[in-house]
Amino acid sequence: MKRSFILIVVGILLLSVVSLFPKVKVEIWSWRSQDEPVWEEVQKRLNEMGKDIEIVYRAFLPTEYDSKVMMTLKSGKGPDIIYSRRLPGVRTQSLIEAGLLIPIDGKVDLSNFSEGVLNNIRYKGKTYGVPFAVQVVGIFYNKRIYEKYGLKEPKTWDELVENARILKENGVIPFFVPGKSAWALTMQHAIVGTSILGPCWIKRLMEGHTDFMDPDWIYVNKLLNDLKVYYQDGFMANTTDDLNSAFAFEQAAMVFYGIWGYGNWKELNPEMEGNVGYFMAPPDCECGQPWAYVFMDGALALTSNSKNPDAALEVLKFAATPEFGTIFAEKTYNIPAVKGAKMPEDELLKEILEVASKHASPYVYWVGSVFVSGKPSLYQDVLSPGMQAMYAGEITPEELAKKAQDALSRWFEPLKKRLGK
Repeated sequence: MKRSFILIVVGILLLSVVSLFPKVKVEIWSWRSQDEPVWEEVQKRLNEMGKDIEIVYRAFLPTEYDSKVMMTLKSGKGPDIIYSRRLPGVRTQSLIEAGLLIPIDGKVDLSNFSEGVLNNIRYKGKTYGVPFAVQVVGIFYNKRIYEKYGLKEPKTWDELVENARILKENGVIPFFVPGKSAWALTMQHAIVGTSILGPCWIKRLMEGHTDFMDPDWIYVNKLLNDLKVYYQDGFMANTTDDLNSAFAFEQAAMVFYGIWGYGNWKELNPEMEGNVGYFMAPPDCECGQPWAYVFMDGALALTSNSKNPDAALEVLKFAATPEFGTIFAEKTYNIPAVKGAKMPEDELLKEILEVASKHASPYVYWVGSVFVSGKPSLYQDVLSPGMQAMYAGEITPEELAKKAQDALSRWFEPLKKRLGK
């Protein structure tokens, strides 16, 4: 009895001590709601390692995220860690130049990342974050629907259009397009343009040897504008949330999207596992080669407003390990940026990994390109509103090209030189 009483007293004392030293909170902000299970598992692992850290994870709407981060950090408040966009890009560059992000060189072991990946988060020789994912975008399709109508993955643009025609004639929505989510329309343009134009054309654009009024650029605009007859009715009112639901529940055959959607589709409808196929946007002739748009999604960056920078660094150190990459891949079915992670056994992921390693375009013009490193940005200021306007019939493909030419020639030096500005 006496021994039991002593044990009870000791237990009470231990609980009291623990309550005096609560876990240190590390707040993380992101635009990715699907990552919440990742951070629950990370906290568990850190606690098992003896680190008394509590991770508070908050996800915001992607369309509101960047402005909220900038406004909050500028006010002297905000989280310890943010999901930052890749460089080059005005959004992350502005945070760095305002002194709101802290370089992590010498503080975090980054040896598990390739130089190519790290270059996407370096600015003036300093590294501003731990890269978390590599993304591959393209056209995802429902295998059951394709099999039902005897369709094959298209090798040319004409074959893609023919597939869409057959599906529409049979009462199936060929493409579900989220016209209200402007960023997704820009992504769609980049997916198609990378294959139709090819990396050599994009390289010439970067070097000022061609421009946006080139017939090839206008041709891509026309191809997409003509394709809209195969989108769902009222597509301009739909968002990416609608896309995820429609594709997951097999209400449409194809979507222009990224591999990050796969986890959502399976969560909404477990029967989608093994039923999702992928192909790169096909070129417009049999002699052409398809290319994939592959990009480093972003990084985990330490803010200058961090209330607990030491604990935040412990989180970043763990995020730079293959163990984190394995957790990230298992929970999200995305490709981790860190080397050495173990991937889930999944045929679609295997295919995407092969595409990323063998077919990634070396030159791009959407996320992570030189064309978003100044203002007006080709991404946010031209293609996002411009694609919506073109699809709505407010401007022509030629007028969209003119908008790109006028906007980028205000600051992009190779284009200014070509046009004599």
